[in-house]
Amino acid sequence: MDHEAMLPQPLTEVFTHLAAASGLMDWLPDVTAVQAGAGRPGGIGAGFGLRLCHDGQAVPGTGELIAYEPPWSVAYRLRCEAHVYVLRLTCTASGTGTRVHVHQADGPAALAVDLGRLQQALAATAPADGGTLPEPGEEEGARSSWH
Repeated sequence: MDHEAMLPQPLTEVFTHLAAASGLMDWLPDVTAVQAGAGRPGGIGAGFGLRLCHDGQAVPGTGELIAYEPPWSVAYRLRCEAHVYVLRLTCTASGTGTRVHVHQADGPAALAVDLGRLQQALAATAPADGGTLPEPGEEEGARSSWH
């Protein structure tokens, strides 16, 4: 399953947001919480806790960063109960904006993707640092709390 959107924000700003696990809630409506401390990428294989809405209830799950290629591509593997979701995001500069492509591996179930929410979140949280790219292992305070 594929989703695509053109966002007005520059490539580095969009990629920085997508590469932080704490931003998953901004484009995956089924993700209801991400473990505190799951900010910028900790490197390939970096895991984090999360909660997904499954059958109307928030259930615990795990996530893992499985690809990190700044400033173009990032991928996640999310697990919840018996479901495994694999999502690869690719960013391409287009004029002054960024084209975002989300590919979700085929499986028995798919997560909802809402790139309109991503655009709203980016507009509300413009970076103060000019959108510098995160380095693997850098930490950032997470916006979401883990309950």
